[in-house]
Amino acid sequence: MNIVDLILKIDKDNILKDVSCVGDVGEWYYTMDWSQFIGKKVGILLGSPICKNGGIVEIHNKIFKYQYIQDTNGSILYLSHSSFMMNIFQEVINYVSEGIQIFDKNGYFIYANKASEFLEEYDKSDFIDKHLIDLYELDEDYSTILNVLRNKTPVTNRCDRFKTRLGKNLITINSGYPIKINNNLIGAVVFESDLSVLNKIKNRTFNLQSYIDNDRSIMNSDMYTFDDIKHRSESMKEIIKFAKKVSLKDSSILISGETGTGKELIAQSIHSFSPRRNKQFVDVNCSAVPSNLVESMFFGTERGAFTGSASKKGFFEMANGGTIFLDEVNSMSMEMQAKLLRVLQEKRFRRVGGSKYIECDVRVIAASNENLFELTKKNIIRKDFYYRISTITINLPSLKERKEDIPLLAQYFLDELCIQYGLKNMNLSEEVYSVFIQYDWPGNIRELHHVINYAINRATEEATVIQLADIPKYMQTLQIVMHRQLEYQEEKASMGDCLKSLSLEEQMNRCEKDIIIKTLAKNQENITKSAKMLGMSRQSLQYRMRKFRIINK
Repeated sequence: MNIVDLILKIDKDNILKDVSCVGDVGEWYYTMDWSQFIGKKVGILLGSPICKNGGIVEIHNKIFKYQYIQDTNGSILYLSHSSFMMNIFQEVINYVSEGIQIFDKNGYFIYANKASEFLEEYDKSDFIDKHLIDLYELDEDYSTILNVLRNKTPVTNRCDRFKTRLGKNLITINSGYPIKINNNLIGAVVFESDLSVLNKIKNRTFNLQSYIDNDRSIMNSDMYTFDDIKHRSESMKEIIKFAKKVSLKDSSILISGETGTGKELIAQSIHSFSPRRNKQFVDVNCSAVPSNLVESMFFGTERGAFTGSASKKGFFEMANGGTIFLDEVNSMSMEMQAKLLRVLQEKRFRRVGGSKYIECDVRVIAASNENLFELTKKNIIRKDFYYRISTITINLPSLKERKEDIPLLAQYFLDELCIQYGLKNMNLSEEVYSVFIQYDWPGNIRELHHVINYAINRATEEATVIQLADIPKYMQTLQIVMHRQLEYQEEKASMGDCLKSLSLEEQMNRCEKDIIIKTLAKNQENITKSAKMLGMSRQSLQYRMRKFRIINK
């Protein structure tokens, strides 16, 4: 490695006079026809004007760092490819998660990366040319670097306990290696990691393993993964990012959201992405578990526990090493919560009729379509049970809160069902998309899937586009309401200042008509509901509709 590779001599007018090669770029140097640049402005060769403070240039696909020196006859440029590469190396090792420190053969500090500075809370400029013994309070016999320098051999995976200059106590696991050139020791390098660094490396390992396995569990090959979650909205992007992060940990997770928002899909995706993906995912609909069978279903039974009983595993035993998903956990009785709480706390249980305890290594994911914290205030959910299952909470948005996802989901379901039914590809009309965007979807994604399924079966066999007439009647009514509101808004806009010239009675009639139209829209044209909301009889509302020529479509 040379300090200088090329020397360029330049006169006072920046005309190139001579080029000399003094470094390790000889083969590259002789591939160039330097004569074409002699006698011309040096900027033609460098591709940029000269900077007296030095800089970086590219010559024939090789990058150099240069230094500018002025003398009586002109100036000289010293170009170094090696110096530029050193800058690259220093920048690269700043991205290494482990801390890196380099010392010379006598134990004096030379260089460190940013991870080391962050770990030990120092500035490397304060360490330059200082000896290891002056930098740390440590026993010489137990220093990784000093052992490497003394014995000229690597020391790997060694735990060091020491105090920094700022008085911070650190415990790290280190690996040190001698740096040799031509078999001569010139220094040593140490790689240091504390628990936070090791956890980052551990998480990368899990992510790589998930990628290798294609995010699919061998045992649960039909499980959903994060790739199955169709979305464009920023809210779902953030939720998936967070869910991936927490899936690598064993903390209990509570997924909260309205019915049909995809809580089980998220739960399965977390399991599929986690280190437990090759173990069982046991899903339990808590609302379907009879109160008198809670213990036998969750903990299993031993033969003879009661008449006709056989040895049988319960949900927790089946899920051992994997994940148990408690769906509709808000439907659990207080007694049921108490029984599960003990297992969650002690990590062990006994089968019904059994005498020995069975160890239980299970990750718990629960889901609720109600706010469990509010239910604790009403004594429907035990507080200790709530805090045990909600270490991490994921709140799923309703479909009306992520409307930018509706076109994507609708077309996805349409394509999926066309394949399932053996139909040719179909699309949705603009009118249908417009209704879908305006509709609030109380049943969320599940309702959207059902509506698409209905529309496919409603459409004619030769149809290639789902029309307004193919979707459910209650949604067609919404289109009528939207059209009526648009007509009315246009009517109001066209009137403009004309309202000012109307009598009080005429203005009150227009106000009354406006209220009736809006109320009908809210109730999807249902006259009985609208009359009740307005506090009048059905006959009175019908009279006013005829009076104001409001047609019930």
